[in-house]
Amino acid sequence: MPVVTDLDSVPLTPVYTIVISATGETTVDGEPVENLPGQDARTSALADIRVRAARRGHPVRINAKEPDGSVWPLIVDHDGAVTPLDAPHPAPAPHPAPAPAVALAALTERAGPLGPRHAALLGRVVTAELRGDLAGAAAAAEDLETVLTAELGPLHPHTLGALATRAWLSLLLRDDWAAATRLHVLAAERRRQAGAPDVETRRAARNAHAAWALLRAADPASAETLRPELGRIAHLTA
Repeated sequence: MPVVTDLDSVPLTPVYTIVISATGETTVDGEPVENLPGQDARTSALADIRVRAARRGHPVRINAKEPDGSVWPLIVDHDGAVTPLDAPHPAPAPHPAPAPAVALAALTERAGPLGPRHAALLGRVVTAELRGDLAGAAAAAEDLETVLTAELGPLHPHTLGALATRAWLSLLLRDDWAAATRLHVLAAERRRQAGAPDVETRRAARNAHAAWALLRAADPASAETLRPELGRIAHLTA
């Protein structure tokens, strides 16, 4: 699987700690992790970290502590890619990191400023996300996407940004993995059609596969119905 090449792009916090005991028990930040069927302690712990990375929408940093006391700094992405580091994780800056909503706003600013009406709709997304109302943020993102699609078309950069925001929020909500899978498939396909940057298209495709894997664990039958949709974007995950 691909590894993270731009280490500076990975946020310095949080840094999760995996501890593997000599008896095969595993914890993540002190919380026990149940070994998944057919998987050892390390694999199960990394599966837990993958979900956390998917919820955040970006790779995360971890320190993996082995039974012999050795510590391995790693970066883990939601698709299972593991990047070992040759040095400890850098210390975070003393000031707080920007709120996630700042990143949401940036998605639709890359192609120039939004008009007043669209900016107001984006403001609803940001406000809801900042107060922790992810469902409200997702609903506002859908409203924004609907308006942008009607006025600018489905492949306009602003529309693609709104769709990406909505898809990302679907992962954070964790309440409908099938819907999350479909949204990320749609985002990947539209970004490809629009000639969007390859890295963002691949990210959407990998998000689709991560959401589908979580759906398969919860509802294998429903996951199988979505397999053809995933097949359409399989070539985009490389």
